Formats: sequence, structure tokens, C-alpha cells
Amino acid sequence: MMMLSALIMRIVWPKRLFTRLTFNIVLALFAGHLLGGVIERLAGQDYVETAVGHFLAKDMASAIELLSPLSPEERQAMLPRLQRKYYRFSLGSEPFDPAQPASLDYYARYLHGTMERELGTRYAIAAAAPRSPSEEVRLRVQLADGTPLTAEVPIVPAAVHWLGGIIFPAQMLVVFAFIWIGTRQATVPLMKLSRAAKKLGTSLKCEPLPETGPAEIAAAAAAFNAMQRQITEHLAERTRILAAISHDLQTPLTRMKLRAELLDETGVRSKMLDDLNEMQALVQEGLTYARSMHSMNEALCRVDLPAFLSSLAADYNDQGREIALAKVPDVVITTRPHALRRIVSNLLDNALKFGHDVELCAEADESHVTLRILDRGPGIPEHELEAVLKPFYRVESSRSRETGGTGLGLAIAQQLTLALNARLSLMNRPEGGLEARIFLLLHQEAALTEA
Repeated sequence: MMMLSALIMRIVWPKRLFTRLTFNIVLALFAGHLLGGVIERLAGQDYVETAVGHFLAKDMASAIELLSPLSPEERQAMLPRLQRKYYRFSLGSEPFDPAQPASLDYYARYLHGTMERELGTRYAIAAAAPRSPSEEVRLRVQLADGTPLTAEVPIVPAAVHWLGGIIFPAQMLVVFAFIWIGTRQATVPLMKLSRAAKKLGTSLKCEPLPETGPAEIAAAAAAFNAMQRQITEHLAERTRILAAISHDLQTPLTRMKLRAELLDETGVRSKMLDDLNEMQALVQEGLTYARSMHSMNEALCRVDLPAFLSSLAADYNDQGREIALAKVPDVVITTRPHALRRIVSNLLDNALKFGHDVELCAEADESHVTLRILDRGPGIPEHELEAVLKPFYRVESSRSRETGGTGLGLAIAQQLTLALNARLSLMNRPEGGLEARIFLLLHQEAALTEA
């Protein structure tokens, strides 16, 4: 039962804060209004019943005084003047089965007691059970000549005014309008903060939030703007440091390569040149990874996907690195071409380095484009498929020049993919090898603008 209720809550309970706040406040006000209405209705009902008992006793006493000295004909003529909305009087010896007051309900006992207090001990008051569901009680006294005077009291209906059926819905509409406005004022800044944080996480660039509104919202916006400035300055400083290191290392590396060329022993010279080339590649890859954080500076443009992938595959084939290009859907995407080219190139380089029979293909639907890079090779252990996307992580533990690499190719691809508001995933193929998938929005301009 608890699991079922939890499942229902997950399905029915709204997920958005705006909807939850609106729902909770409206529900609380509705419950309070309903409870207040019930209490008011009960209080009004009690007032009417109390008034009925009070005036019934007064009118009964007056009726006895008026009717006692009159003749039977005069009494019948006077009787219509004594009738009231909530009770009526009758004369005659209609069947009357007296009941004990203790056997009557609360209101009937109240009427009987009120009548006794008003008439005192001069008249014996008898009560009879109701004859129909619409009747509350019948009370009877004897006039001076023994004629029975009976008061028939129907059940007092609850007072329901037709205007209440209009006021309540109108009141709820007005209350809901104010709740909607107030809740929106509280949640819209949070939505703006969420979009700004998302954009900051992908592009590291977003417009400062307005530091206006309630004190708490203004303080949160100011803190976010300060955090954005600090992150931007920190990353810019990191890029400057890496650029400076890369630039400063180029000169000594170049000198070392020149001196290595002057070595007489061919074997030592070749090994030293290889080491220097590897060091230079590592420095350049590190700088490329740092600069990938700022790839959003590239302007968006429309790219013909078949032409783009054909040109990329042709470049590889011209270098003698065979890439099979499958049929590509004839679509035009809005993206940053240089960033996308670097992503695909890094994935192709990785596939060519560790596998063979590399294939590049694409699929498209109404809103997305999926680029797939497939190879046949050793693949990656399942528990390392996510780790290889981190910088300097390598499945190959050796530092061999053939397969060692720098450990930054996939990390750069992952970083650039996030910058494009896309998604990169790796999976092992059942028939052997690795498949890399890039999920791109067909038209990224709106998404990147809103992100």
C-alpha cells in the first residue's frame, strides 16, 4: 500500500516548484474557505433553530391566551393568523402518541424544554415523535376547555442563498489570480538563475543576472554574478598560464631538437627527437584542452552535413588513413563547425589509433542528428567507458609511442561536445570494437541562446 501511494504521488505530484507552490496555496485556501463555510453554516443553522425555539414558545403562550376565551368558530378564524414559516398550529383531536422527552433527538428535546420554561407549570406539555422525515416534532397543550392545541415543527432547512453559488467561484478565481502572480514572482528568478547556471556550465559565458527584486533573490543574483566573474577570471588565468608555458617551452624544445640533430650517434638522436616530439605534442594538446573551454567564441552558422562529413573523410583518405563514409542524410544543421570538426577528428584519430575498419555515419530525425564513429578493435572495458572522457586518463597503461597518446583526445572531444550543448557517449560493439555517438540538436541556435 505504501509503495502504491508513493507511486501515485510521483505520478500526480507536480514536479515544477511554481506548480507545487500554486497547488499548495490554492489547496490550503480552499480547505480553509470550505472549513469556514461549514462552520458558518452550522453556526447559522444553530442560530435559526434557537430562534425557532424561542419564538415558538412565545407564540404558543400568546396562542393559548388568545384562543382560550374564544368560541370554536372564532378560534378557527383566528388560527390562520398564528401560523409561521417554521411552525404551524392546529386545533383538534388528531392522533397523538405522546413520547418521553428522553427518547427524542437533541433539537426536539430543546424545543420541549424551551416550551416548558416559557409556560411554566400551568400547562402540561406533551411531545410526539415526527410522523414523516420532514417533521422534527409535535408539541401539544390543552386549552382551558380541554381543546388540544398542537404545534407542528418541521425540520429547519439549511439556509442556502443563490448568491453563494456565484461568490465562491468568483472569490476562488480572484485568489488564484493573486496566487499565480505571487508564485510567478517568486519562481521566475529561480528559473532565470537555473538557465544562467546551465549556460555558465556549458559556455562559461552568460549575461549577468539583474540584482533586483526581493532581498533574497537580489542576494542570490549578486552571489551568482560574483561566482561567474571569479570562474571566468580563473579560467582565463589558467589559459594564459598554459599559453605562456606552451610558448616558453617551444623555444627550449626547438633548441633541444636542433642540438639533437647535431648528435653523431644515429640511434640516440632518433630516440631523443621522438621524445622531444612527444613532449611538444603533449604541450600543444594541453593548451588545446584549456582553449576548448572557450570554444563558444566561435559563431554559429548553418552547415551542410553531407558536405561537411565528406570533406572530413576525404582529408583522412588523402593522408592514407582509410575512413568509410556511409550514406549521410541530406540535412543542414546549425552549429559551430570548427568545434564539431575537432570533435569528430579526435574520435576518428582515436578509432584509427586503437582499431581498424573505421566507419563514419549519421542519422537524423525531426530534431536531432546522431553522428556515429565505429571501429573494430579491442574496445574499452565497460567500467572505464566514462573515465576515458576525463583528461589524462588512458586505458593503455604503457607510454609507448604507438598507443600511449596524451590522454587528452577524448577529453577535448567531451569538452567541446558540452560546449555545443550536445552529448557524447561511448559503447562497445557486440561484434567487437568501439562505437562513439554524438547527439546533436538539428538546430542548436535557440538551445544555445537559451542555455
